[in-house]
Amino acid sequence: MPDLRPNQTETPRNLYSTLEIDCDVPPSIVVAGFFKAAKKFLREGSPKDRKPEYFQVLDAGFILRKPRLRLSHDLIVSRGELVSKGLIPDDGSFELLVAQEVRTPQPLMVTTQPIVQQPMPMLVELLKEAHFIGAAEVQALTNQMRSFPDVPLADLILSAGYVTDSEMKSLQLAEYLLSQGKINMGQFCVAMYDERMTGVKMAESLQVRGWLETQVTQYRKD
Repeated sequence: MPDLRPNQTETPRNLYSTLEIDCDVPPSIVVAGFFKAAKKFLREGSPKDRKPEYFQVLDAGFILRKPRLRLSHDLIVSRGELVSKGLIPDDGSFELLVAQEVRTPQPLMVTTQPIVQQPMPMLVELLKEAHFIGAAEVQALTNQMRSFPDVPLADLILSAGYVTDSEMKSLQLAEYLLSQGKINMGQFCVAMYDERMTGVKMAESLQVRGWLETQVTQYRKD
């Protein structure tokens, strides 16, 4: 069996920091982070002048997209972190170290600030009201919007697989109709349910139910 820890002094590289992403993001965010890091690198100079750094970006994009390679990377980096913090022996094995005396921290008086909840984008609100997503998915989308402000919200939603392209078009239409006051949220939910259950498009359902006015140009024979 190979050594748990090779004879080398180089610390395992955390490729998540190379792409500036969190360690628990889905593959779609890994791809977005790779393109963002690559574009940033190309803006700063030529890859020929900084080959090792550029290869590191390419390695990060390739390794973190492959499930098995990503798992191996996570194990190696985690082991390196545990060794550097003295939580496991230097050989990288997971033998228990002698427990050291731990002082109980004194309680501190902490003053907390009230949490101000930011309003959700209308598109996220529509997804939630139509039961496409729940609280966990809303939090995940919020985190992704903070991490990737340059990526359109619709692309994040589609890449996560919450809706289809056709459903996204209906959601964007509903967003416009609601902003213009042409429909209300209850009507949207019913029409969106029709589209998901019966295949009738949301806009058509709104018209059939008489909730959405349509302007029809009458033919006049002179």
